[in-house]
Amino acid sequence: MPYKIMIVDDEPANLRLLERLFRRDHNVVTAGSGEEALRLLEQHDVALLITDQRMPGMTGIELLKRTAAFRPHTVRIILTGYTDVTALVEAINCGQVYKYVTKPWSNDELRLTVGRALEHYETGKSRHELALANQRLVSRLREMTRGFVRAIADALEAKDDYILGHARRVRGYATATGRRMGLDDAQLEQLTLAAFLHDIGKIGTPDHILLKPGALTGEERDQMQLHSRRGARMLTDVVDMDEVAGAVLHHHEHYDGTGYPEGLRGEHIPLLSRIILVADAYDAMTSPRPFREAYPHEVAIEQLEQSAGRRFDPEVVSAFRQLQHLALIRRSIADGLSVPRLSVPPITSDIGFLTYEELVSNVETEPALATRVLREANTAAATPTARLSVACAELGDKGLRGILEQNSAVYQNDKGLWEHSLRCAEAARLIAEQTALIDPEEAYSLGLLHDIGRALLRSLFPEEMKEMEGFEDDERIEREVAAFGVDHAQVGQWVLESCGVPRTLTSFVQIHHDVMRTNTPAALLLHVANAVAQADNPFKVAALNTIGTERLYMLRLSRHDLFRIHASLDSILEQRLTPVL
Repeated sequence: MPYKIMIVDDEPANLRLLERLFRRDHNVVTAGSGEEALRLLEQHDVALLITDQRMPGMTGIELLKRTAAFRPHTVRIILTGYTDVTALVEAINCGQVYKYVTKPWSNDELRLTVGRALEHYETGKSRHELALANQRLVSRLREMTRGFVRAIADALEAKDDYILGHARRVRGYATATGRRMGLDDAQLEQLTLAAFLHDIGKIGTPDHILLKPGALTGEERDQMQLHSRRGARMLTDVVDMDEVAGAVLHHHEHYDGTGYPEGLRGEHIPLLSRIILVADAYDAMTSPRPFREAYPHEVAIEQLEQSAGRRFDPEVVSAFRQLQHLALIRRSIADGLSVPRLSVPPITSDIGFLTYEELVSNVETEPALATRVLREANTAAATPTARLSVACAELGDKGLRGILEQNSAVYQNDKGLWEHSLRCAEAARLIAEQTALIDPEEAYSLGLLHDIGRALLRSLFPEEMKEMEGFEDDERIEREVAAFGVDHAQVGQWVLESCGVPRTLTSFVQIHHDVMRTNTPAALLLHVANAVAQADNPFKVAALNTIGTERLYMLRLSRHDLFRIHASLDSILEQRLTPVL
């Protein structure tokens, strides 16, 4: 079959000679310089490039180097008589030159070389097409896996909100621990899936057993322990899930052989299962349940260490203990939270000049102040609240002045995050007013505080968080989990829980980024509000592909509603911020 060949030489006689040599069998394109060749190569995808080395302006090797990036599959031959041997050897070693032919050349030998070069091109082309086909298959398989995981997440969410949140946290702890233990990318991918799906079998566990506040009977315990086998069976027939199924099956095996379902001991237990067991136990201890309070981080770590060598693999416990970022996050929240104010300092440092309405406006427009007010108010209140107006009224004029005086000097000065939080708060309030899915004041508070976890992480780990700027939400969340063991949405839930906000509301913050896994309308409301706040003009938010039509239907919203809400944000914020000093 005829191929397209480009010949480059600054001597017209050589161009004519080479063109006559190959034009009978191939389509020949000629160029008299490297610059002309580059222009032609923007229009022609050639199989073979034959160039002279010694040309004015640009040498043949320089031409081949510059074409390697945008014509990577083109085979390259260089004609040389006086070339710099070092440069030629470097070009060959870098894969930029297939063959070199010395001048004067033999036509027969050159034809033979060109024939072999074109065979090489065809082989490379076939290999490339096969690689693309494999990539498409891998991509399709991964999409099928994601679809399966999304379906399982939906089922977990429908079963119990706690199980879904627990699965997310265990995934993060396990992944971060696996990284500390030096697992490669393939193992980490399997670990991440297995950790998220480790309780999949509980979908079949009766609610009266799963949610029982007291101790289980022997029969109930036997029923509960079936979930690991049931989960493994659910995964066995899923393509490329064998290792994940094995990890799920054995994630309750104990290091000393006293676990279930098969009583495996030590290193006979899959490593992924040993990691998941530690992450699972830590989250169970540090999460509040209806029948007990959560353990502090230090107490949970002490419990893990006491059981190392018996229930847990000592090496895994040691790696988990090295998650210092997680320990610092937990300690910071337990000690009363150290998120600095995000907004610029007030014009006056004398809080005494502010009216009560201006004090409230400061609280309602500053995430850090809002968390402090909610914590103080809910500590004294009989009924916890997420409504800032109620919390401010609970503390009164004197209480608000005290909080502002204590927190008027420390600023993170993160204007971008501050403005985004305000826009999300107003968008959430407007959506709540239209849909009546949640109290508008509660929606405003959740919007204002939905990124409080990110603010805390930026305060604690400024360098690490700076490296994550610019990534899309999904990629940034994966990087946060890898670095800290949790993402900022989970940290935000912990912060709101420490402020006494009801868990029915804090869970919306935890999952508001998971649009494809969010079936709770109020959580989806927060996701949509966040997307509206991120868009820089109404037309973009009305066309957001991340918000599917079926998701908007869940909220009883249209794309025109999103356009209208976004268009009104600037004027609303201007009015709200007018009295703020």
